[in-house]
Amino acid sequence: MHSNYVDGDKLQNTTDPNISELHKDFVRSYSDERITYRVRESDETRFSTWNGQSRDGKKHARDLGQQPFPWEGASDTRIRLADEVCSFMVQLSTSALSRAALNVGGVEGKDHEDASAVGVYLRWMLQTVLQPDFEEELELHAEYAAQYGWSVLHTTWDRCYAQVPQQISLEGLARFMGGTDNSPNIEALQSALKNEKEYLADLLVGSNPGLKRQKALKHINEVAKTGKTVFDVPQMTKNQPSIVALRPYFEILFPPETQDWHRARAIFRRDYYTLAEIEEKATNGDWDEKFVEKIKRTAGRNTTVWDTGLSPVTGNSEKLDDRSNLVEIVHAYSRRVTENGNPGIYQTVFSPYMHKDEKGEECFAQHELVTEAGDTYPFECFTREKTRRSPIESRGVSEIVKTWQAEYKAQADQVFDRSSFDTLPPLRVPLRYGQRIKIGPGVQVSEQRPGDISWMDTPKRGADLAFQLMDQIQVRTDRYFGRPNSAVPPVETQLRQQAYVHRWLRHMSTVVNRMWDLTQRFDDDERFAVVTGTGKPIPRDPNNFNFNLHFDVRELDNEFVEKKLQAISQFVLPEDTMGIVDRTKLIRKKLQVIDPSLADELVIQNAEASQAMFEEVNSQVAYMALGNSPSKLVENDPAAAIKMQFLQQIIQNNPKYQQQLEADQQFQELLKMYSQNLNMSVMQQQNKQIGRLGVNPNA
Repeated sequence: MHSNYVDGDKLQNTTDPNISELHKDFVRSYSDERITYRVRESDETRFSTWNGQSRDGKKHARDLGQQPFPWEGASDTRIRLADEVCSFMVQLSTSALSRAALNVGGVEGKDHEDASAVGVYLRWMLQTVLQPDFEEELELHAEYAAQYGWSVLHTTWDRCYAQVPQQISLEGLARFMGGTDNSPNIEALQSALKNEKEYLADLLVGSNPGLKRQKALKHINEVAKTGKTVFDVPQMTKNQPSIVALRPYFEILFPPETQDWHRARAIFRRDYYTLAEIEEKATNGDWDEKFVEKIKRTAGRNTTVWDTGLSPVTGNSEKLDDRSNLVEIVHAYSRRVTENGNPGIYQTVFSPYMHKDEKGEECFAQHELVTEAGDTYPFECFTREKTRRSPIESRGVSEIVKTWQAEYKAQADQVFDRSSFDTLPPLRVPLRYGQRIKIGPGVQVSEQRPGDISWMDTPKRGADLAFQLMDQIQVRTDRYFGRPNSAVPPVETQLRQQAYVHRWLRHMSTVVNRMWDLTQRFDDDERFAVVTGTGKPIPRDPNNFNFNLHFDVRELDNEFVEKKLQAISQFVLPEDTMGIVDRTKLIRKKLQVIDPSLADELVIQNAEASQAMFEEVNSQVAYMALGNSPSKLVENDPAAAIKMQFLQQIIQNNPKYQQQLEADQQFQELLKMYSQNLNMSVMQQQNKQIGRLGVNPNA
């Protein structure tokens, strides 16, 4: 293998695994001082957690370890400002994606027909095949991005098999040994079943990875005795793209010098496997068996050099002590120069606790060129903002609102404490009474002298200032993140929402593009032909199509949508005298605005729609030729002009219809009635234009 190091880079210019160098980069990735504190602070802010906190939202000496200020039981409420904003941004992202229109455009004119089929297939895959996992992973992706400022999707192709018992005859067994149904192979197998069973068992094991020799010999004996056996046949259960949302600083890491995501020296994905899962990897031949046996001893260990944050439910640290049944594994993706001198992405699977074995040799599970990735990493990174090139320079909601939330909490605690003070102010009593005074509803209080006991005066200043400050914080937050607020101009709110949605959908367009790249490589032509109805295979040219997801945030307002559709119908279509508006696309767009799922359900393709309309007119003519009245007379039919053209074409191209028109008066009358109905619709459409324009545009 090519293992010469150039310019001192011990990783980039070698195709060897180089586990020691990868591990150094892995350690540098999680020990970067810019991230070691961010997870904990972000979680504390969003989940409103701090030391000395009590369950009842009040200050107690037992929790604080000292006398609380201003008094025992004073307010210590949790303010969820960061959580509210994060939830809003997640809802905005997921709603925009669910309602977004997926537009697939061909690069060249000849690509448009294929682009339409590609769009149908991808919509079917996104809305049917990948659900519900797709939506759940995207929601988690949006959650991470909102809280931490960035998040990553790992996009791969998932192909799974299940072993299904199937009765196999002698001919079937020959196929499992790599043979065919040809008689020489069958005859040779019949002969071998008598004298060479051990050899046949070895042959069967070699052709079927994972099959144990003892079981293979059992199958051979059963076929020799009965002529058949029950064999576990692999059956594909899943064949589709897969996306996984990766949590920043924990599940996805990269060296601190990284600026451009796709130019990173290496990217690390941390994952945990059960012992059964890693054994399955070895059985399937995916991972090295010796490596799997060694790393079983690392079960329960966890790289907790950095703080992994807090649990949203318990508020405790997520440094789980009990990982006794889980094995930590690192998937390192590194940019290398391949043996032929081209750039490529290599995947190396190793353990963070075991770099070398007892002989001093590198210890790893897998090391291979990721051919489907090309020269780009199989990850897509989304940043909430773009203030610097490095993804980790993107700030999350928690970092931005941290001080605002603290200010809000200070005012809320004051208001609560003031309310408690006003409701039950302190009692003023002589010193000689000591602590003998008890008050409550219906309780009798004895005074030694009139006026001994009285309520202390409450502070003269009310809580108005606190409420004003809280309102200002709320307005400031809503303006910054684009949340609706009556104190913020709606146009400003829409601009901020649209900017974020555009950024989110632009990112998701690249994810769809990557999914299509994987579809071209791994998907089935037959499935594509059936789903799209084209009967054609997958168009396998990665540069022929452009993918774009678009959504206008104003369409979340039903009143705006209604006015928009009315404007198109009233002002655009009547003035389209040259027919430049594609009515089919317009109808699809209207349905997408109303409900994206309706557009895929109800709208048919142009060619299919035209054919259906032609068949309708053809059927009407056939009915009339038999003496039946037209079954469909439509008032103000918008497709009347096209139907008139089809009617003329059908009559002109059928000599029998022409002869019948000359000899059959009833056929003439029925055809005249049908033509008049279509002409009336055409005139009605023209009258609408004349009424709006004041002149006949066709005169």
